Amino acid sequence: MEFVLTFHQPAEVFEVNDDPVRGAEPMQAWKLYMEAMVGAGVLRGANRLEQFGGTAVRVRGGKRQVQDGPFAETKELLGGYAVIDVASIDEALKWAERCPGSAVGVTMVWPVRPTPKPAQ
Repeated sequence: MEFVLTFHQPAEVFEVNDDPVRGAEPMQAWKLYMEAMVGAGVLRGANRLEQFGGTAVRVRGGKRQVQDGPFAETKELLGGYAVIDVASIDEALKWAERCPGSAVGVTMVWPVRPTPKPAQ
């Protein structure tokens, strides 16, 4: 089963992680975490996101509406994601627990709905 892990952390954590000196240690923890997923053969893809990026697109009454984010009143920002392929939700939760960001923010676990195969 595939799951998307989304990594949400407070803004001040992003500031530390982006600093070449102060961020060296926490970013090493992230590197080890990703390497552990690669070593276990569960990582399918991952990336960091721009801290304050994101644009919402809605169509209402046939007209496009565009809004730049962030959108919610929250102290945590979405900083990245990983797609993993594991046997169960329990295993996905274990990977989320191991995430360095779970100690300072939250790691969300999203089950991926399989894409149906086209009829032959």
